[in-house]
Amino acid sequence: MSAAKRNDPNYMQMSGDVKKDIGLKFKATCTLKQISLGEGLEQAIALWLERENKEKVV
Repeated sequence: MSAAKRNDPNYMQMSGDVKKDIGLKFKATCTLKQISLGEGLEQAIALWLERENKEKVV
């Protein structure tokens, strides 16, 4: 996380363990898309939350 985001109260740091193959693919995809891991995580979490909330509403 950049120093600016680290000090921003609208951001929080998260961490967790994932299987190595998923982590490597994720890092490679972020690199190919020229986005930071944090940006990739935000996008992935947002999509997951959207899917989860749709499933619970139905």
